[in-house]
Amino acid sequence: MSIHPKPLETPVAGNPAVAPSPPSITASIVNPYSAPPPPPRPARPATVSSLLRLLISAATASLVLAATVVYVVWLVSGPLPPMFSVSSASLLTDSLTTSFDVTFAVRSFSHSSGIRYTEAEASVTYGGGDSVVAKSALPPLHQGSDSSIFIRARFVAEGTRVLAAIADDRAVKGIVEFGFGFRAVAYFRSSALRPKRHLLMVHCCDVPFGFTNSTAAVLFLSGPQRPCKVELP
Repeated sequence: MSIHPKPLETPVAGNPAVAPSPPSITASIVNPYSAPPPPPRPARPATVSSLLRLLISAATASLVLAATVVYVVWLVSGPLPPMFSVSSASLLTDSLTTSFDVTFAVRSFSHSSGIRYTEAEASVTYGGGDSVVAKSALPPLHQGSDSSIFIRARFVAEGTRVLAAIADDRAVKGIVEFGFGFRAVAYFRSSALRPKRHLLMVHCCDVPFGFTNSTAAVLFLSGPQRPCKVELP
């Protein structure tokens, strides 16, 4: 026995077709209370290598800035000149010559740089420094930072001019006065900076010498150490 499918019902003549149901209103409206989007992912924490690079960069920048400031201050302020004084001096006379022996005390107050003296020369003057009676070349010298050194110089003046001046001063004042000078090219060297070159000039004026007795041929520095004027252009 064969089974035949039931034929679709066709609308009966005279009866209208049933319209399909309209879509649900609630289905077409978006739910206003839907869940918000998820928050963004948190930033990944900095790694140890990133922090190390940051610290190295900051330290390098700080060192460069500090070095620049020190260099600018060094250029603007200039070096601190040393202090010179005549610590001891004597002169010996004979019939033709006058010999001088003088020691300069040099004190450096700079805590950051040493001083090297090159092309050094000492001199003896008379008459307020107007007349140079003798000169003496000196070897190169070095002075450490914040230190004291002594520089000894010897001179020989030939002729009777100095002898006559000594005799005149002795008769009038009872003492004789000479001036001493020191001249050198000074390099101020710091451990971190290039040495700076300066012409150093020292003037020790009117250094008095006294006579031990009326016939003495040897004269010595009279009184305490004599401070000198230092020029450092």
